[in-house]
Amino acid sequence: MPHSDEDLESVVYPLSRISEAMRRAQLRAADPTRVAILRLAAVKGRVRPSEVAAELDVHQSSITRQTRALEDAGHVRLEADPEDRRSCLISLTEPGWDEVRRLTKLGLDRFADFLRDWSAEDVRRLGELLARLETSVAAAKKRPAPGRRWQREAD
Repeated sequence: MPHSDEDLESVVYPLSRISEAMRRAQLRAADPTRVAILRLAAVKGRVRPSEVAAELDVHQSSITRQTRALEDAGHVRLEADPEDRRSCLISLTEPGWDEVRRLTKLGLDRFADFLRDWSAEDVRRLGELLARLETSVAAAKKRPAPGRRWQREAD
């Protein structure tokens, strides 16, 4: 049996509120663009500013400013991109790795507080369901929008 609008609302509304609360908390804790640059560099090893901008859906100039600030703080190193001399590659320094670990621990501690009264099994199950949702969202993004192609191209 397909889910009803009420079923969907029971998921979408709490997720929206939680997402917004987490976004606001991140803004108070650290600059979200800087955190995203650090995390992408941690995951990818070396990342181009254009990749970061595309991932975050922001203008590349804001990535350049934030990257300079991270470099000034000693958290990232910039090196010429051997494949494109007009660009650079961003990678973490040891203090940058320390900052990623600090921010990760801060986030995990905060989330542990939210789930303090939950059983380990409930936390694992929530993780499984959220991972499944993330996979579904990624798959939906790859599907073409409904409607005729010429209508989609006009948007």
